Amino acid sequence: MKIGFLIIGRLKSTRLPKKILLDIHGKPVIYHMIQRLKLSTKIDTIILCTSINPQDKPLEKIAKDNDIECFLGDPDDVLLRMLNAAEKFNLDYILTITADCPFVDPFYADKIVEKYLETNADLIRQFDLPHGVFSYGIKVEALRKVVELKDSIDTEVWGRYFTDTGLFNVLDLDVKNKHHERPGLRMTLDYPEDYEFFKTIFDILYIEGEVFSLTSILSLLDTNPEIIELNKSCGQKFKKRFISQSEPILKKINKVTTALIIGAGSIGQRHIKNLKKIGIHQIIALRSRRGHYKKLPAELELIEVDNWQDLYNYQIDIAIISNPSSLHLEAATKVANHVRGIFIEKPLSYSLKGCQELIDQLQEKTIVSFVGYNMMFHPVVKNIIKFSDENDIGNIVNMQLQVGQWLPDWHPYEDYKQAYYARKDLGGGAALTMIHEVHLALELAGLPQHVFGEISENEKLDLEVDVCSDLMIKHKTGSISQIHLDYLQRPAHRSGTISFEKGWLSYDFNRGQLLGQKGEEDPTIVWHDNNYNFNQMYIEQMELFIRYVEEGRVKHKFDIQSSVESLKVVDAHFESNISGRRVEIKRNERFSF
Repeated sequence: MKIGFLIIGRLKSTRLPKKILLDIHGKPVIYHMIQRLKLSTKIDTIILCTSINPQDKPLEKIAKDNDIECFLGDPDDVLLRMLNAAEKFNLDYILTITADCPFVDPFYADKIVEKYLETNADLIRQFDLPHGVFSYGIKVEALRKVVELKDSIDTEVWGRYFTDTGLFNVLDLDVKNKHHERPGLRMTLDYPEDYEFFKTIFDILYIEGEVFSLTSILSLLDTNPEIIELNKSCGQKFKKRFISQSEPILKKINKVTTALIIGAGSIGQRHIKNLKKIGIHQIIALRSRRGHYKKLPAELELIEVDNWQDLYNYQIDIAIISNPSSLHLEAATKVANHVRGIFIEKPLSYSLKGCQELIDQLQEKTIVSFVGYNMMFHPVVKNIIKFSDENDIGNIVNMQLQVGQWLPDWHPYEDYKQAYYARKDLGGGAALTMIHEVHLALELAGLPQHVFGEISENEKLDLEVDVCSDLMIKHKTGSISQIHLDYLQRPAHRSGTISFEKGWLSYDFNRGQLLGQKGEEDPTIVWHDNNYNFNQMYIEQMELFIRYVEEGRVKHKFDIQSSVESLKVVDAHFESNISGRRVEIKRNERFSF
């Protein structure tokens, strides 16, 4: 194995022109760096890695005079320059730092090499040391992958290509010497104030032919804190510049390009078509070829796999779980370690069992979750919220929400008794399948305090699940919600009335209409569109989910933790139906918030 140290430097700096050639005790800044690195015992070669630009020609002589190698590469693409240098000198592993860090520490460079030999990590870094002291260790094989995936030639700021893609094993090196832990201390040369900082330290510690240690530097600063003040103001300027340079990289590498579909029934196929509409064309479908397997339309252009092991061979950004609700948690648990975001169709599950374990798993991995309550994206709901926010109509007093549809009409092309929404073992039943109204009630009126539930007996459909459920929710705000859900009505009906202290709203989803009144004013049509395209709400929710994944937004109103509250209400409804008494919603559970 051959290990090289790449000093990355050019002479084009505008903030501090030719900064690495500035004089410190009769020698250029970069000379002092080279002398420190020569103390390393784990490095086979030191390479000054600069550009082919004529202005950087003086650096060739610097390298020759100091008996180190020199490489001339791409003037803008730092990553490509590093890779080309590694390939020219047949390196297997590199350490690197920019040429404006005269206090780079050879001891910690050796520690990085030792850590790599122990772990085979793709990238090793160190954040507890002062900035400008530690270097980065990179496996050349990993560097080659990054060069292949990047889509920019301006790669001066490159760390996030390794750390934020999820493709590489990244380790942080522990600092054993507590005296050296100074993460807030900046020791890089970017501004005139930095130059004064370095000159002051060299004036006190420098002895010709010797290299003073990091311990000596930090001890000096401890006894002379005024030296730190020389460039303290530069820290914020540097941080702001770094963020502005790295943010575009973050946006590019976090872009969602590949989706997994688990459950390719009617709703799963809708998601597939919508994903393609919004620009995600690499879609993998996990499908069992047992039981009710049906070949999917060729125009969907999917990659199909029939087992989990084959699935793990693909790089996947997001998973869409649209199989029966009884299988949601199992699927989410299996895929959680392989994606950045998980979208689960409502309801989250058919019971509370296992929910907390999944929440813990996703939180540990910082995976974005989203539960698909698509009705929250319908213009009726948007305008209910807008009307109540913009008008002084007080708090909600009461809500009466109802939805019903004759079950055999849902999917006339299949036996309704075999569909998930009709089977107890798959998490079916009116209360779970039509949980949208429960979620809406909690969104508008707040967390539940207690629930009273009643399930009506009905033999028309000959099902083991509830076909007619009535719930009464007492909210912590004092509001009451009465919710009716059934599989029996014909024609289909979805409507509600919301009473406020100083007004009311009444909606009809099927007619695309929302009426409202505030105070003594005449009732008005708040929103009306009987030609509204229902698919639009599915597209909007998917776009929001993808945006949250790309932003890394783990906590939001549609995440798994939030959706547990709706599941609590339905669970209490079933319990109340059996006991004949109202059921308190406990708030001491781990997933309460």
